[in-house]
Amino acid sequence: MDFPNTFYHVLSRGNERKEIFGDDRDYLRFRETIGRAVDKFHLEVHAYVLMPNHYHLLIRTSQANLSKAMHWLGVSYSVWFNRRHQRSGHLFQGRFKSFVIQDDNYFRAMCMYIHGNPLRAGIVKDLSEYKWSSYSSYAYKGRRERWLTTDLILSMCGGTGGRFNEAQESCLGKGSDLLNDLRYGTYLGSEEYAQTCLRRLKGEKHPEKPQVKFLLKSQDIKETALRVLNDLGEKEPDMVLGSTRGKSRPSRDIAIYVLAHLGSSPGSVQQ
Repeated sequence: MDFPNTFYHVLSRGNERKEIFGDDRDYLRFRETIGRAVDKFHLEVHAYVLMPNHYHLLIRTSQANLSKAMHWLGVSYSVWFNRRHQRSGHLFQGRFKSFVIQDDNYFRAMCMYIHGNPLRAGIVKDLSEYKWSSYSSYAYKGRRERWLTTDLILSMCGGTGGRFNEAQESCLGKGSDLLNDLRYGTYLGSEEYAQTCLRRLKGEKHPEKPQVKFLLKSQDIKETALRVLNDLGEKEPDMVLGSTRGKSRPSRDIAIYVLAHLGSSPGSVQQ
């Protein structure tokens, strides 16, 4: 979904999880292309990491144009990469993935999560060893790309590289906890925030967009499931709906049965 003045985490992987960066020249070209996208689409990039077969970006938009910007970024780099490496076909695995970030706290945590990727992947033993991320620009205030915006996150971490580094260290290993608050695969934040965003979608001028249609359908399915569980006398229908698949919950099984006969996918009732 494209909203103005909104924080996003963006992820894109190589087709069949193959490499999208073969050497330093590829990494440098992609960074340069990010800078061109920043200028062309009036974006702010607050953090990034370029991994051998995927990338992460932490972005704030000023206009409702994230899809156009990321499409342009992917196509521009793919054309150059294919020409350079004498290959053809798709470089990236389908459309990029993105989710909306609720507020400063989640935004800051996502910055730390992005920087931690090379460590979690076992590529380096210390984040300072990895040169294809924005980590060093924050932690050591070294050379940074002209298009990288660091003031906002630094201000959340005491304003100095040392304080930022302390915050980064304290966040390592907490990525899975952060992603527990990813709602509907699209909103990072509270359930209340996700509901607010879904209401905005319902009023959108172009509800025929595939991602919008999927989210609204998923929300309608969940509301139907909750009504069924309420009618069955469940006092905590949300908890029942989120229970593990292997656990026997008669009311939940009945709700899934009803949804299946209404033409809904049982797997889609969970958040």
